[in-house]
Amino acid sequence: MAAVNQTPLQKRAVEAIMAKMQSYLDMRFQQIRRINSKVDAIWDDLTWQQLSQLRTSLSGDKGFGPQRFHVGELFLSDDQRRIRELLSVKSQNSLLGEIVEEKEKDTHRTGGGLEVHDMRTLFHAIDPGLDKMIGLVQTFIWWDLEDAVDLARFEKKVGIVRAFEENGITDEMADYYRELIGVDKKPSAEEVILHECRMLARTLELFRLRRNSEHGYQMIVKREMQAAENPDVIIEATANQMGMLRALRGGKELDSVLKEQFAKALGCEPSAVTTERATSFLDSTVQANKKRLRTGLMGSGSGQPYNVKRAQLEEMEKRFEETVRDRRVEESLNIPTPAIT
Repeated sequence: MAAVNQTPLQKRAVEAIMAKMQSYLDMRFQQIRRINSKVDAIWDDLTWQQLSQLRTSLSGDKGFGPQRFHVGELFLSDDQRRIRELLSVKSQNSLLGEIVEEKEKDTHRTGGGLEVHDMRTLFHAIDPGLDKMIGLVQTFIWWDLEDAVDLARFEKKVGIVRAFEENGITDEMADYYRELIGVDKKPSAEEVILHECRMLARTLELFRLRRNSEHGYQMIVKREMQAAENPDVIIEATANQMGMLRALRGGKELDSVLKEQFAKALGCEPSAVTTERATSFLDSTVQANKKRLRTGLMGSGSGQPYNVKRAQLEEMEKRFEETVRDRRVEESLNIPTPAIT
């Protein structure tokens, strides 16, 4: 892939996709860690390097005949034919080989040396067991890429529709959409908005189709977070408790109000509350909250499990209805078959 000097729009396209990919990998880490806590030690390094490779791929360009297209920008466009090629397992423009490395078949080493020529052989040299983890992370990225692209494109389209509704379109925009839509005269702002709503519907339908064909092993599973497990609530409470703990250890006296509060927590009379009992209670509470916070941050909630991408689909459907409102976008959208399986 050729390196290119990116425009600000192209850079924003790459960052939009990368943000979604990072979010997906973070949630997959939460799910994996609930099963095997050993991944804590290696996950950040593995995923950072893999995402760096993905960023390089998104920031480059691909040739389609005599024309070259910036990959990130193309992904957020309406050009589904070329997007299908990027996500195909057979096209010469496929990103598959740049994301999922083929496992080394020839293990012969020449000259007594160890060949290191890709991420798999690098981490295999460090620890043979990491080879499979590298393959797992790369597979996750391949599974999630198309969904990340559609989410980023969906948000971009929503923003475009809102901007056109508030500000209208310029003559230059009208000329651009006249050619894009293929009409004889300059389209009105409402005609342009309707076109973007139809493209928004197509993106939504692509995401929906993949949810209907998604295998169980490909799902990202989270657990519903109970109110008491909310990290923001725990952090605020712990900060207050640690502040009080430092104050008491620094010589702060317990007044009647504080004694009443500690008495309720300790289940005793206010007269039985001493500084030692209060600091001991605060110390144990802070330690317990640290464990609760880790649980919350790791996504290990105690609520019901749910499919993250199915929940995202429901949110997209809601935003779609809010954006489109009473506009008619039911006409055929020529939805292609999802590329990644």
